[in-house]
Amino acid sequence: MPVRCAFVIAICLGCGGRDAVTASTAAPSEPAIAAVVASTKPKSPCPAGLKLGPGLHYERAVIAAKPAAGEPCIDVVRADLTVFKLRVLTASREGRSFPAPKWADTFRLVAVTNAGMFHANGTPVGMIVEDGVVLRRDHPTYGGYLAFDPRSASDPAVTIAGRDCAGFDLAALQKRYRSIVQSNRLLGCAGEALPWIDKKQYSAAAIGVDRAGRVVFLHARGAVTMSELAQSVAALDLSGAVFLEGGPEASLVVRGADGELARMGSYETGFVENDSNHSFWWLPNVIALEAR
Repeated sequence: MPVRCAFVIAICLGCGGRDAVTASTAAPSEPAIAAVVASTKPKSPCPAGLKLGPGLHYERAVIAAKPAAGEPCIDVVRADLTVFKLRVLTASREGRSFPAPKWADTFRLVAVTNAGMFHANGTPVGMIVEDGVVLRRDHPTYGGYLAFDPRSASDPAVTIAGRDCAGFDLAALQKRYRSIVQSNRLLGCAGEALPWIDKKQYSAAAIGVDRAGRVVFLHARGAVTMSELAQSVAALDLSGAVFLEGGPEASLVVRGADGELARMGSYETGFVENDSNHSFWWLPNVIALEAR
C-alpha cells in the first residue's frame, strides 16, 4: 500500500443382520472402505491442485480467522534457489513502473511480487539495495530484512534478518549480500508469529524463507489483520517472513514450466472495502525470480 496521509471415524456401513452364508462374502472390500472414509473427510476450503513445474512447489494454507472479504486462504509457492535466483527491480533504475504481469513479460521473470510499500512518487518506504546500489536507506521503525544474492558461495542464497535478533549487524549484512528489501516482520527470530498493533484488515503479499532454504512467496486475498495472518504463516515451518504490501496493490505472479499463478489483492480497511478488484495495480518496485 502506498503510504497514505496517513485461520475414530465410525464407518456406518449399513451392516444389518447377515446370515452365516453371506457374512464372509458380503464384507466390504478395502477400496470400498477407503471410498467411504474419503467421502466423510471434510473438504478443505483452500484446495490447491495446481502444478507449477520443476523447482516450484505450490500449496494453499487455511487462515484461522474470518476475513472481512475473500477466501480464508494463503497461496504458498516455495522456490528452489538452485534452480532460480532472486533479484530486485525498481522503476528508479528501469525508468518506469509496471503491473506484476508486465514486469514478468518485460524481463522474462518466473515470479514477481511487491518489494515493500512505497510513497506516492514510487520511492520505497523501507530500505532497498538493488545489486549493491542503495536506493533507500534504513527505515528506523522497520525491523525485517530480506537479503539475497550473496557475495560469497559460503552464505545462504537468501536469508531473513531481524533488527532485534542476536548478532544482527546491518553493515555486515550489506557486505555479505548485494540485494536487500526491508519491511515489517510477520515472524520473529525463531519463526514465531509476531503481534501487530495495526488492527486493520487487508489482502497481503509477503515473503519468507523455509527451513530447507527455499524462498517462499505468500499471498492472501482474504482480508485479515496481520496478527491473524502471522499466526497462520507461523504454521508453515518458516525460519522467517516479512510483510511486503497490503490491499489491492498486493500482487503475486508465478509462471512455471507446467502452470501459472496470478493473484492480486482487493480489500483494505478505510481504502477499498470490498472484494471487487480483479486488476493488477502498477508497482514501482518488485522482488523477482528468474531462471539460473
